[in-house]
Amino acid sequence: MNARSETSTTVLRLGGWAVYATAIVAPIGLAFLVAMYVSFAVGAKSQGLVFGWINDVLAVVTGLLMLPTVVAVDVLLRDRTPLASRLALIVGIGANVAIVILQSLLIAGVLTFEQEIGPVLIAFLALVVWFVATGLTCSSTGVLPHGLRLGVLAATYIGYPFWAFWLGRHLLRRAGEPDSAIWAGIGPRSGVKGGMPSK
Repeated sequence: MNARSETSTTVLRLGGWAVYATAIVAPIGLAFLVAMYVSFAVGAKSQGLVFGWINDVLAVVTGLLMLPTVVAVDVLLRDRTPLASRLALIVGIGANVAIVILQSLLIAGVLTFEQEIGPVLIAFLALVVWFVATGLTCSSTGVLPHGLRLGVLAATYIGYPFWAFWLGRHLLRRAGEPDSAIWAGIGPRSGVKGGMPSK
């Protein structure tokens, strides 16, 4: 295994475990977001603010975990569609960095909700573009089956965990992780050798 192949395997492994983590963190954040609006609806404003704060913190965590995932998807696609892959990398990294920064500024009280909501919605829209564009590219190149369908599902946010588990499994398989390790949640480095499959 050469240095580039070793690096690619490491990136795929890191991205796989990171996106698995988001499959747990993101739905918890969504639950707190729903709890916030329910609390506001029944007049429990103080509890709603707490739930909203937790959702904001989890959005930062999810955004940080998405960064290695975006790079791992670039590793999957760059040999087949270098230009499209590079553009997707820029959009994916930019969207997640913007979300992390904006949500962090909101948590720190530097921005008000009214100041933050417009820019962060644009960042989330860019992330939706990344989900759909990379899904379409994965499907059209044959790199990952059902990529477009799962990308659209991820863009709905409610279907995000299904996409995350699907992508995580494929990334870890490409990195050479045995299925038993993937499902057990442990990552032994022995067994099948990793790296990108030969064309």
